[in-house]
Amino acid sequence: MKFKLLIGLFLLSLSNYSQNAITIGETETVHSEILEEDRILEIYLPEGYGESDKTYPVLYLLDSFYNFSHAVGTVEYLQLNRLIPDMIIIGIRNTNRNRDLSPDSPELSTEERERMGASGEAHNFMAFLEKELIPHIEKTYKAAPYRVIFGHSLGGLFNVYTFHKNPELFDAYITASPSLWYPNELISQEFENVFKTPSELSATFYMSLANENKGKMRGNVLKLSGEFNNYINTHDETDLRFKYEPMPEESHGTVGLPSIFSGLRFIFEPTQYEIPRTKEEIMVQGGPEAAIQNTVTYFDELTEKYKFEVTNENALTDLGYAFLRLEEYKEYSVNAFKANVEARPESYEAYSSLGMAYEENGELQKAKAHYEKALSLVMETDDPEWEFYKADLENLKRKMEAKANK
Repeated sequence: MKFKLLIGLFLLSLSNYSQNAITIGETETVHSEILEEDRILEIYLPEGYGESDKTYPVLYLLDSFYNFSHAVGTVEYLQLNRLIPDMIIIGIRNTNRNRDLSPDSPELSTEERERMGASGEAHNFMAFLEKELIPHIEKTYKAAPYRVIFGHSLGGLFNVYTFHKNPELFDAYITASPSLWYPNELISQEFENVFKTPSELSATFYMSLANENKGKMRGNVLKLSGEFNNYINTHDETDLRFKYEPMPEESHGTVGLPSIFSGLRFIFEPTQYEIPRTKEEIMVQGGPEAAIQNTVTYFDELTEKYKFEVTNENALTDLGYAFLRLEEYKEYSVNAFKANVEARPESYEAYSSLGMAYEENGELQKAKAHYEKALSLVMETDDPEWEFYKADLENLKRKMEAKANK
């Protein structure tokens, strides 16, 4: 009897623990008049989306059933490591993949037509994206007009076709092992015949290829890579960035995940600002105050180019620390961190860094005020490292007491 009672109490205690599901997104169904069908979307919104008033770049994900979960993990990991901005992800579930992702091709053999089944409607799917889906997303969500598309295999073929047909529809393309065995007159043409006004072409195109050595696919991928590089080298006036990355260690099935990882890093590589770290590098920029202004200006221009706010927070923070390491420029660290606080007065990290700069420069009362502000802000969040902010404040108070008692 006593044993049964203990078991009952144990089970009761377990029932008191709450269990909450870990979710990475939500689904939405939209109806397409163009496709004459409903389409299921898988949607990921970044942390803090609900409270934020900023807009986010959007990653449109083809073959969402296969790619949504690993794309979300990749985006969160890269953002956590300050390599890309926060993003919205819109995954598009397939209904008829071959039909939607392949362009019209009279050159298809009878055998290929039988294997593909319904095909050749990429122009229709592109119209759905341009006229229905993208306007819906940019109206419904906090979506910046900076659009990235990921496509793998036939999705990669669709990317190449879309870039040739309507390059401005997306700002950046991540194209993994595109099915360029598929014949199409448009994408077989030389760039000079397709993109006749280089100054109007502005896009970033990343392309990978797995360990695929048979048939026409590899040769056509290399040919396309050559077209990109020749065009960029010939036309200084074009705003076209391109990277081809062979991945011989990956199979056709595994190449998608590393392609999203490397592709996003390449697309947002310009956001990785290289601050001056030595006295010589700082003087080349015109001195410490000029270095601060150059950093602010660089990110202002980048924000205009990307069409969403590209934060200068990390760059200003790194610059502030660089000043702290140089005795003759130590006092300018305050100005770098102060610019950060002025740009984002809600950031506890910004106040903490400014407090630290004041402390290092011997202005302890100002340091205390900013440590208190940082602690107050972090306590309003669920950041598990709030104790570090509390420790900074307590250590400073002890320092001030010791100084007062001398």
